[in-house]
Amino acid sequence: MSKEVMIVLGTARKNGNTANVAQWVADGAREAGANVETIDASKLTVKAHGCLHCLGCQKSDEYRCVVGDGAASAVARMLEKDVIVFATPVYFGGVSAQLKQVIDRMYCLIKVLNGPYTVCPELKDISFALVATAGGDERFGLGMTSRHMKGVAAGLGNTLKELLVTGAPAEPGEIASNEPIKAKAMAFGRELVS
Repeated sequence: MSKEVMIVLGTARKNGNTANVAQWVADGAREAGANVETIDASKLTVKAHGCLHCLGCQKSDEYRCVVGDGAASAVARMLEKDVIVFATPVYFGGVSAQLKQVIDRMYCLIKVLNGPYTVCPELKDISFALVATAGGDERFGLGMTSRHMKGVAAGLGNTLKELLVTGAPAEPGEIASNEPIKAKAMAFGRELVS
């Protein structure tokens, strides 16, 4: 049975560095036999950007966001996947706003009120990965992004595999001709589903 992969693409640039690298990761995963769904976070219909902290998910027995929109639907579909890949450029030391609005909605995947901290049971068999591109190196923004996403994965009872692309060019599309990064990204995609 082939693995099911979801890539949550958190960039507004259609042909930017992150979109190119995420596509190569998807190509590698498909090459290894996986089915890949890409969610463009910048195109999701959202009633609220991020979590409203309405606590509806905490008052429910289900691990689902009660805000009926595209972000809630994307989070619900995560539970049907084997691998979730968060793809983001690093903006001012962290994940993009487009990706963050989806991550914030993942609050519904834990229960913190009225009892012990619990994690959605369906998450135990799901792997998490981060694909992040940055103009700098890992000492600053990329490192902060990595630490943040490792914390998100840990909070969901999991670990995080990473592909961190340093020294990414500023111009959109310029990375498309970088064969070493392409080869590394495709290998990462294959590794995620092996």
